[in-house]
Amino acid sequence: MNCVLCNAADSELVSEKDRHGKALATRVCNGCGLVFNDPVPSDAELSDFYSNRYRVEYKGAFHPRGRQIIRNFRRARDHVDLFADVISKAQSVLDVGAGSGEFLFAISRSATGIGIEPNKGYADYCRTQLNLDVRTDELRPDLFPQEQFDFIRLNHVLEHLNDPVGSLAMIARFLKPDGVFFVEVPNIDHYSATKSTGNMFHYGHIFNFNPFTLRSAAGRAGLEEMPQTADRCANTTGVFLKKMPNTLAPEDVRNSENAVRVAAAIKQHFA
Repeated sequence: MNCVLCNAADSELVSEKDRHGKALATRVCNGCGLVFNDPVPSDAELSDFYSNRYRVEYKGAFHPRGRQIIRNFRRARDHVDLFADVISKAQSVLDVGAGSGEFLFAISRSATGIGIEPNKGYADYCRTQLNLDVRTDELRPDLFPQEQFDFIRLNHVLEHLNDPVGSLAMIARFLKPDGVFFVEVPNIDHYSATKSTGNMFHYGHIFNFNPFTLRSAAGRAGLEEMPQTADRCANTTGVFLKKMPNTLAPEDVRNSENAVRVAAAIKQHFA
C-alpha cells in the first residue's frame, strides 16, 4: 500500500510478529518514516475489535480497574496543570477515546464535556460512576455540528485509526476556527529504545508515529502546531494544534532521513 502520509510506495518490513508472538507484519515507509501494520484493518474489523475485545486483550478487563483509574487520574491532573494556560480556556470539550473519563472529570468544573468511547464497559463506567456524558457512537462526519467545540482531545487514539489523516481532518470540522486540538500518540522512537525486546507492535496500534510523522499527519489534515506550546512539546508525540488555511501535500512530508533513522532504531531494538 502507498503511505497515507507521503504517498510513497516503497516500504521495509521490520517485524513479522506482535508483542505476543502472533503473526503481524509491520513496515516502515521509506519516504517519511511512518510505521504501519500490513494489512490495515477494515472499518468493520475495527468496530468489532474496539467494542468487544480491545480492553480485555490489552488491558485485561472489560471495565476499568482501580489501579488503572488512579494512575490515569494523576496523569490527567498533571497534564491539565502543565498546560493550564491553554486547557483552562476551554468551555466546550470533545474527548475522543475518553477511556475511563479521567480527563473529562478533571475539567468538568469549568467546561462542558462530551466523550466518545467505543468500549461499552468503559463508557458505562463513565456514565454511572462519574456522571459524564460519554457515548459509544462511532466517529462519522455528522456526529456533531461543525465548529461546536473549542477544545478537542485525542489521547492515544490516532494510532488506533485506519485512516489517520482523514480522521484528523473529519474531527477538525467539529473544532471552532480558533479552537485547540490536542493529539498524543505513543512515540516509536522512545518505544524502540526502552521497550523490552519484541514488546513493541500489536494489532491495535495500526500506525506508529514519531515527532516528525505525527506533525506531518496533522499538516496533511490542515492542522499546525501552536507556537505557545511548541517548546514544551518539542521532540514529543503530544502536540497542541490549530487550524491552518491549507493542507500539506504528500511531497511536503517526505523525509528519507527520518525513515532511515526510524528503521535503524527498530532494527537495533530487535538486535
